[in-house]
Amino acid sequence: MKALARILLAAGVLAAAPTPAAPPLPTPAQADWLDAGIGIFIHWAPNVYQGSEGDDLSTPRGKINPDGFDAGLIADAARSAHAGYVVFVAKHIGGYCAWQTGTTDYSLKTSPWRGGKGDMVGDLAKACGERGLRFGVYLSPRSDIHHVATGGKAADAAGQKEYNEIYRRQLRELLTGYGPMFEMWFDGGNVVPVNDVIEELAPGIITFQGRRRNSTRWVGTEEGFAPYPCWNTVAWKEGETMPEGAGTPDGNLWAPAECDVSILRPAWFWREGSDSRVLSLDALLEIYYLSVGRGVNLLLNITPDGHGVVPPAQTRRLKEFGDELDARFGHPLAVTHGSGDSVELSLGGGARVDHVLVREDIRQGERVRRFVLEGRGADGGWRSLWRGTQIGARQLVPIPPAALTAVRVRIEQSEGPAVLAELAAFSNGRTVPARAWRTSP
Repeated sequence: MKALARILLAAGVLAAAPTPAAPPLPTPAQADWLDAGIGIFIHWAPNVYQGSEGDDLSTPRGKINPDGFDAGLIADAARSAHAGYVVFVAKHIGGYCAWQTGTTDYSLKTSPWRGGKGDMVGDLAKACGERGLRFGVYLSPRSDIHHVATGGKAADAAGQKEYNEIYRRQLRELLTGYGPMFEMWFDGGNVVPVNDVIEELAPGIITFQGRRRNSTRWVGTEEGFAPYPCWNTVAWKEGETMPEGAGTPDGNLWAPAECDVSILRPAWFWREGSDSRVLSLDALLEIYYLSVGRGVNLLLNITPDGHGVVPPAQTRRLKEFGDELDARFGHPLAVTHGSGDSVELSLGGGARVDHVLVREDIRQGERVRRFVLEGRGADGGWRSLWRGTQIGARQLVPIPPAALTAVRVRIEQSEGPAVLAELAAFSNGRTVPARAWRTSP
């Protein structure tokens, strides 16, 4: 694992027992999810043949043919961007199922691909498993126009019962046929009762916008940017969909936020001319600083074409993105961890510093409420580099380049003893996106 894992993966759990005053704790799955940092979203559905964001059911079944689909190449591209997980759109709002479902023939069963035996979900689950990527799926509950259900709601009680049964069967198929699932996306919430199915078949799965514990939430936009602070806890009532947005430090449940954005922002699906709209490397770096750098996971969407092929313009950009992250954050000057009111990182005789990374041991909870990041100059004096509120999973703080002999985090307020999993300093000499610069809250 490259040194970049210091940002994306936990450096280890420090031994410190939670106190009664500690805030809510993440489940083991939620902590692993936050450690991953970056996920790759994959949107594919019949509307790639229609040049639209939604399926109007106009594409003949025989034309729906992802005959160039190569799950291994897609998983390799995800790894090149330092992704820790993949979420594939198994069914979007039109209702087309990209697996061998027994619920409908509006699926790959009627595609000429592999004689109607192709299974994109199965191929990706296998490829991700072979490469150490966690795998999850998006199963749209918002609309399924093939079954005449709008917003997951049918016109009458009989229709709703029928749709509920279909949806629950599809969920069972996905949770039992493809190995352990890491994250299940319920985009826009879900009116179909599914918690009993999940608890029976996959109680450890993370649900995006679920109506259950062990969920994640939407950050509130599709730009890829998180606010600061963006707390990992929310105020939640049993049975509600997770509230979106910035969260609250006084929340009663751990439900971290996820930033979803498309590499073709704002389009989620491929269409003719898509190559010209691929986000620049600079744009992706800005997104990274304003999502992962603020302690919020980034789910970056890529878009296979009608043949099921992710265009080279997109896979090249993923590789460039991963290489740039390596160049910036793959080689820290020094790293430490600790607990208490102050944690100090020595830089020996001095070094040029332009970024500082701070991570709490989130398995102990998100305890810090206010802190100051300080640097010590050659004269031995300490000066403030940045004042913050939340630390959480990670805060990546760019600073004007400075010659420092040490940096430290001084805790001004916390709920229980502060435990830092990592304090690291970097000198990469690269341009920082304008919006990534921090102003003290």
